Amino acid sequence: TIVEKTFLILSLNFPFLSVLTVPLLAFAVEPSDDIAVQERPLVLDCQVEGIPPITITWRKNGALIVENENTFVLANGSLYISRFQKVRGDGSSDEGEYDCMAQNRFGLVVSRKVKIQAASKYCARPIRASKFQPRMILCLK
Repeated sequence: TIVEKTFLILSLNFPFLSVLTVPLLAFAVEPSDDIAVQERPLVLDCQVEGIPPITITWRKNGALIVENENTFVLANGSLYISRFQKVRGDGSSDEGEYDCMAQNRFGLVVSRKVKIQAASKYCARPIRASKFQPRMILCLK
């Protein structure tokens, strides 16, 4: 969602007249759907253009995200999750629907909702096989 209004700045530099338009508040980069690797960092992009000060907050499944040592908003507005978890010890999960909200004195914009899922488990070490030498690969569900 983008606020359609713009802010007009006139700069009088004789003999030229410069006109610069700045959006009141608009997304430069919105988050996108992603498949996250467990125990690895995840960054959800959200960058906003507009007239400062701009406050950026994030929601997961409709609830505001409370920042902590594992999950916090970067200076550019993106959300950083230091160790993505499908299921945490307390039963919570980093999987879900996320959106980014930006607000300044001119209004509020909300990004599209993105779906973040955990990748399937995979084998981190390579399996070596030679031509005509049978190998068994175990696939985990």
